[in-house]
Amino acid sequence: MQRLHHSLKQDLTKTILVWSTAFFALLMITFLLSFQQLESYVLGLMADHRLNYQTQEFDKHLNQQDHRSIQEEIEALTQDEMISAMLVIDDSGKILHVAVSRDDDSALSLTAPITVEHLQQQIDATAHLHLYAGNIPNSPARLLLILNDRPVDMALYSATVWTALMLLVLVLLSIKALHVALHRHLIRPVEQLRQAVNNDRMDEQSILALEQELPEEAADILEIYDQLKHQHSDMCSHLPEMLAALPSCFWWSDDGKSYAGLSDRSSEIMGEASATLVGQALWSWTGSLEQVNANSRLLQLGIAENRQQMDFAYQLINNDTLHWYGESITICYDKDGEVHVIYGIINDISTRKNKQHQQAEALEVEHRLQATSTLVGGIAHEFNNALAGMNGNLFLIRQATSDAQTHMRINRIEKLIDRSASIIDRMLAFSRQSIGHPTPIDLGAFLDSFAITLLPGLPDNTNFALHLDGVRESNPLIKPYIQADEKKIHDVLLQLIDNALQATKESSAPHIELSLAYLEADDEFLRQHSGLSSRSLLHLSVSDNGSGISEDIQKRIFEPFFTTREVGQGTGLGLSMVHGYIRQIGGDIHFDSSIGHGTTFHIYLPRILSQPDKTSSDITLHGNGELILVIDDDKMVCESTCTILERMGYQSIAASSGEQGVALFSQHQTEIRLVFMDILMPGINGVEASRRIRKLVPDMPVIFITGYDRTQPLESEVYAENTELINKPFRISMLSLCIQQALDGNLGKAPS
Repeated sequence: MQRLHHSLKQDLTKTILVWSTAFFALLMITFLLSFQQLESYVLGLMADHRLNYQTQEFDKHLNQQDHRSIQEEIEALTQDEMISAMLVIDDSGKILHVAVSRDDDSALSLTAPITVEHLQQQIDATAHLHLYAGNIPNSPARLLLILNDRPVDMALYSATVWTALMLLVLVLLSIKALHVALHRHLIRPVEQLRQAVNNDRMDEQSILALEQELPEEAADILEIYDQLKHQHSDMCSHLPEMLAALPSCFWWSDDGKSYAGLSDRSSEIMGEASATLVGQALWSWTGSLEQVNANSRLLQLGIAENRQQMDFAYQLINNDTLHWYGESITICYDKDGEVHVIYGIINDISTRKNKQHQQAEALEVEHRLQATSTLVGGIAHEFNNALAGMNGNLFLIRQATSDAQTHMRINRIEKLIDRSASIIDRMLAFSRQSIGHPTPIDLGAFLDSFAITLLPGLPDNTNFALHLDGVRESNPLIKPYIQADEKKIHDVLLQLIDNALQATKESSAPHIELSLAYLEADDEFLRQHSGLSSRSLLHLSVSDNGSGISEDIQKRIFEPFFTTREVGQGTGLGLSMVHGYIRQIGGDIHFDSSIGHGTTFHIYLPRILSQPDKTSSDITLHGNGELILVIDDDKMVCESTCTILERMGYQSIAASSGEQGVALFSQHQTEIRLVFMDILMPGINGVEASRRIRKLVPDMPVIFITGYDRTQPLESEVYAENTELINKPFRISMLSLCIQQALDGNLGKAPS
């Protein structure tokens, strides 16, 4: 406190002295700069006063011809140390009267005749003399007054010095007064505050008396301190309860080497009671000397770098179980930079780490599925091209022969093509690239119909239940619509029911349950199911009480060509097709299973508000020689398609690439009525070719054909007006229908 007192006095004195010195210096500079003007002003005032008075007096004497009195007066006046000389001269320069000061050491020549100009030159040569002249009224005579500025200078200097001394005394008195006031109003109250803060035994009465004695500001500070002290005491009393409520173990250390205290959570998290760990080395509870050394080395390194916050993560094996621990440490230093206290919070983060590990595994499975999806999509594309060529050539063979045996074999081959196309369609569904025909489906009504057709084919001992109360009791006016391909949804359900039947073969009382309910997804649900495209969902579940799925194969059941059935009883594409199609339409699928208790598949589908459209079609094969441009890089498919079109009564032009197709269209654009082209081609693909063609003829009808199209969701041209998309392999009847709609201007619309 004494140091504070001296510091305030010294700082205050230094500040006042600096400002006083600056003030005096500024005053001195101002005085020196204005001294000549001040001196001239004072001498001018004195000269004017003296000349005005003496000219009036001398005028009286001259009127009375009293020259003696004039001489006596000027001699008396020159006795003044400021007046060096006085002269009375006539207009010719003749000296009428003159008197010179005896103390004046100036060598002035005052011989007649004399002029003011000549006398001024002499005075200018003498620095301390000044000449002033005045006319005597009613007389041609003039009075000349020569003043000495030395007495004026001395007077001005003396006045300035005395003023500075008085100001200096005033400054010193101000410093002393400020010191007294500072001690009384600041130093002493602060000292009293310090004593009150350090005296923990002061009661309420003592504090109240001190508050009344102290200045208002200091009393407010003491009151705030008293409140903070009570709050601190309350917090300390509740601290054990707070620490016990924390899900973490809180600890502190005074030396950074051993525990000074821990919360009761140490038994649950660290496996030892807090009383046992107090005094032991940090991290000794881990039982691993290597871990203790590693953590201690990092802590000491952080202290050496003066870090205030550190985070630790380490794993230990307790009771044959791997545990992850996360620890956050706060280091507090004193004013000298030494460690004052260290606080730490330990959490068992095994659950979070395991969840991250599971998410990483799921992501790895997803990447593997995506890689397989790309491979399957490429293979399916090539197979579809081959099947399209086979289908077209079979149509031509059928047209060229009437042999019944040949027609029978053609029918068998077509069935094989349809079967192969179905398998490829499942492969494309897995790779999420199949081209379906999605329409609005009332899933509740669909399940009713599905159950009716399903029941007759179930084993007699299988108990099947359908629960639709979740969608019927919610709101009768709201229907559970989804946008999907009805056949593919039918296939999805058949696949899941078939799996349930296989799982319940050995069950004494097989039970399969199908249920549907509304679900509004929250943010956490959407994070868990990243493939969902909407919050408004329909939850479709298929449950059985079968054998369940073992953990070693749960991660693989959605992989293509993976099956647990015997050879010849399954392709391994069933669940992969289900997974791929559900994800393709913006939904998600997962399952719960346990050995001996059965499996439940959960399917989440985005709900829509549309009503289904009813369409019908009845198209016959017929053409009237219209010219069609066929663009396909597969030579066999291109040739067979052109031949089929000619058999159907159309003309055709073939192009083997997008570039050639655009060039042929520019040559025959006035004749071509329709463009029939593949989407995936080297160089310019079908979508880009359609853009260039429609720059020439904007309303030109285009029919795309494809085995699969990875860019389809991004290309709006595929769904534009006057555009249709046909999947390979296609039936000739479907092709003829699309061609007739295109020529009638109804392409992409429902036929009337």
